[in-house]
Amino acid sequence: MSRRAALAAALAVVATSASAQFGGRRGMGRGGGAGDAAKGGERREPTPPLEVTLHEFHEDLKLAATQEPLFERYAEAIRALANDLARERSRSASEAKAALMARVERNVDTMRNRLAAVEDIAAAAKTLYASLTAEQQTLADPRLATLMLLPLGAKPAAG
Repeated sequence: MSRRAALAAALAVVATSASAQFGGRRGMGRGGGAGDAAKGGERREPTPPLEVTLHEFHEDLKLAATQEPLFERYAEAIRALANDLARERSRSASEAKAALMARVERNVDTMRNRLAAVEDIAAAAKTLYASLTAEQQTLADPRLATLMLLPLGAKPAAG
């Protein structure tokens, strides 16, 4: 199986599990429109923007085999943050009635966990960046830094 086919299969699996965090009708123009159901095909959820951006970044870098695991570590760290944020959003509604001090403590724990996740992403980004060629580093700047903000609601810079 080629690297591209393996990546496409991995994206399909991740997209299914991560699609709930982005909900709504975004991305309907990319094969997820209502017309697909009328054509007899199953309606597919649109690919989350994070996965599209990661895939495009991966393709642009044209990584060597030795760089692939480093990129995957970086991407998994970003996905972990996005999944944590999605879980937090679903949990927040059910815990809204908790006592004030319990909510304060929970907020502190959440921020501490979020900081740890961002530090994991930064460490993976530094390792990946150090392995890139000069040409790849040019392509990576500024996306390597801005992509980590996507789960937090920031839009990645054009690259």
